[in-house]
Amino acid sequence: MYYTKNKVENSYSQSVEEIIQKLQTDPQKGLTSAGAENRLQKYGPNVLKKEKGKSALFIFFSQFKSFLIVILITASLVSFALGETLDAALILAIVVLNGIVGFIQEFRVEKTIKQLKKLVTVTANVMRDGSLQQISSAQLVPGDLIILEEGQKIPADIRIIQSFNLETNEASLTGESTPVTKDSNTLAEDVILAERKNMLFSGTNIAAGKGIGIVTSTGMDTEIGKIAQLVSQEIEPPTPLQAKLNNLGKFTGKIILVIATIIGIEQLLFGQNLLNALISAIALAVAAIPEGLPAVVTISLALGTRRLLKQKSLIRHLAAAETLGSTDVICVDKTGTLTEGAMKVTEIYGDNREKILTYGLLASNARVNGDQIIGDSTEAALIQATIDSGLNQDTLLKTYQRISEIPFSSDRKMMSVIVKTKEGQLLISKGATEVILGKCSDLSAEQKEEILKLNDDMAKQALRVLAIAYKPIPLSVIASEAKQSSQIVEDRHVANAPRDDGGESDLIFLGLVGMIDPPRKGVKEAIETCQKEAGIKVVMITGDHLLTAQAIASQIGIEGKSITGQDLDKLSDEEFEKEVEQITVYARVNPEHKIKIIKALKAHGHQVAMTGDGVNDAPALKAADIGVAMGITGTDVAKEASDIILLDDHFSTIVEAIKEGRAIFDNIRKFVNYLLSSNIMEVLVISLAVIIGGGHLPLLPIHLLWINLVTDGLPAIALGVDPPRKNIMNLKPQHFREEIAGGRFLGPLMVVSVLLTVAILAIFFIYQKDPIYEQTMVFSAIVFYEMLRIIAIRSEYKLPFFSNPFLVLAIAGSLILQLLILYLPISFAGITLQELFKVHPLNLRDWVLLLGVGVFLLFVMRILVITPVFNFFRK
Repeated sequence: MYYTKNKVENSYSQSVEEIIQKLQTDPQKGLTSAGAENRLQKYGPNVLKKEKGKSALFIFFSQFKSFLIVILITASLVSFALGETLDAALILAIVVLNGIVGFIQEFRVEKTIKQLKKLVTVTANVMRDGSLQQISSAQLVPGDLIILEEGQKIPADIRIIQSFNLETNEASLTGESTPVTKDSNTLAEDVILAERKNMLFSGTNIAAGKGIGIVTSTGMDTEIGKIAQLVSQEIEPPTPLQAKLNNLGKFTGKIILVIATIIGIEQLLFGQNLLNALISAIALAVAAIPEGLPAVVTISLALGTRRLLKQKSLIRHLAAAETLGSTDVICVDKTGTLTEGAMKVTEIYGDNREKILTYGLLASNARVNGDQIIGDSTEAALIQATIDSGLNQDTLLKTYQRISEIPFSSDRKMMSVIVKTKEGQLLISKGATEVILGKCSDLSAEQKEEILKLNDDMAKQALRVLAIAYKPIPLSVIASEAKQSSQIVEDRHVANAPRDDGGESDLIFLGLVGMIDPPRKGVKEAIETCQKEAGIKVVMITGDHLLTAQAIASQIGIEGKSITGQDLDKLSDEEFEKEVEQITVYARVNPEHKIKIIKALKAHGHQVAMTGDGVNDAPALKAADIGVAMGITGTDVAKEASDIILLDDHFSTIVEAIKEGRAIFDNIRKFVNYLLSSNIMEVLVISLAVIIGGGHLPLLPIHLLWINLVTDGLPAIALGVDPPRKNIMNLKPQHFREEIAGGRFLGPLMVVSVLLTVAILAIFFIYQKDPIYEQTMVFSAIVFYEMLRIIAIRSEYKLPFFSNPFLVLAIAGSLILQLLILYLPISFAGITLQELFKVHPLNLRDWVLLLGVGVFLLFVMRILVITPVFNFFRK
């Protein structure tokens, strides 16, 4: 055999005869059944290797990987060993609850993704043993002679040997927005993928015409297989939120271990036995660890994803909901994402608009089928424009019945039809402007030059231009052309060849029609919001022509340098990294280019989102920090590689998703601020009280669990549904890229924690004579002042108190539960809540003190928010 693996290298640059020889096939009879079976055994089925989906067990256990979760599980096991069963059970319960919430959300999403897949069995018509057979595409092998017709999905990479008016839609692979005309001509070796006109590629579709070809590559060796290989090789990076939470967990865990060890040693030094010292250390660890943090983060993300789903954004991974909010570069695939993915008539030049559209429709083969227009995209645009003008296709076709057709070919660059009219018969031609003008006799040289100039001006706007002309014709010419057309249509084996149709002369020029795949509605405004308000750079990446990309970019407000994939190949990695910040439009790119672009942007510290819908977008979707796939036009490969799926395919939906992502980050930071400031205060109170009070603990372990798991938990979860602040889209992405608890956030947090510590220690010393009363006052003070802390935190975001009714209920619920512990006299299993928690009811004087100090603390915390000293930490 002359070929290696299951493909022929560079088959587009080899002649048909060379391909036939190398693949040892018969151009008339195809392979023998025995020969095909041998090749199938040797090279395997024509399928792509698929990664195994995530099992339910994998999704569940992946919820327990964070550092904080590991510490909590360890603390629970130690508590069990020391006989602190209640403490251990409560800690373990919150960990399991966190895992269940995360599992349910991610499992539902995986199930939704599977439902989105299109379960279609692709078949192929091949010649084997000299007869036409229909087989499963999985049975195709290199050398198979395959027959192709309009509407078919191409099942393998195929070298064309004969074609008739053959066009393919390759947008999902190359990004080319218009159908590509195909022929069998041999090409040079340096021709890029999008311009290999003699090749058909697996996964694309036949838009028009017929053809015959030889399978040259199957399975993973096809162009779509190469992309699948790139996707599998590209390691998906952790999301920024995952990184931030991991950093926070590691930092918090190390501090906790150190402080808990110190407290344990202090207890031993004050005369406590080893068991009590261990219990004290674990109690402090429980106080310091924000047990509710994993659950609150998970629930907040889950609630955020539910809101995003209502806005047509499906989140595949929980952490991705927040990450989009901190993105500062969005790389956008043009076709179908920024544009509508369908051609539309935008300009008509001529004296009679209705006549131009009518004749354009009559010279088209696309047809209305229900709510859709089936056929070539340029013809579909003509028909849609005609319908929008109030004309009816069925009526026109009945009025002007077609007699014959002279088909379009890439050599002729025009087509004609002959129709009946009331006055007789009419020939209508449409095609390239220069070709149609060459056949018109009613125009002077100056008029033709003026029209060609207009054509060039329209082309510079990236419009696809068709000229339309007509003439009444004699019956003798009609009969001659009809006979030629009949012979052409019946011959499936005739290759494209120029035809000199004598009837297509002495035409009367009618007008020009300019069309383009236009920007989607709302795209320009969405991009303006991103660039001018949110500080997000928008980069267009497309497989389309540079001129088209530049025109669309100009229309939607993307400004900057433009570059093609071929120019990009000429730059070294170092040279490209210097240029990447100035480039906003990339044209004629392939999948490798997209990954190169994303990596260059990430090398500059950018957080990159990539949107796309095609197979060619999949590797880049996976390589980006956030991959955003289209739900309607998106391929299954793109959806599988993405983090977020836009169910309505609207780019403007991304802006709403960004807003929601930023709100999620704000909410996470709010309750991290709340939990950490509260827990730091608890650690400081316990540590300092033990040192100053001679080893006496100001809080019991059950008090700490109640505060951390119940009193902290309800309000913290309610913070997860806080509405976005009014100016959230005016903030720069860097604001949402900071560590959750670090930098400018940490200083104010420590100031407030110290302030709360001083106030609570003062109460501790006032009531030090009675240990139970003292612990009750400290316990109640912490619960009450943490509620005030929430109010102060929300004031930083300028959110009205009643803007989140769930939070109001949570605060009220936490305070009521605390009052029940202090005053409810009912026994449960022979023990009252006062006995269980070892507390004493507080009198009016106690509450006056607590409320007085609380009002003072709230006043100071709100004043600190607006003072220059406090804001120094936020610079």
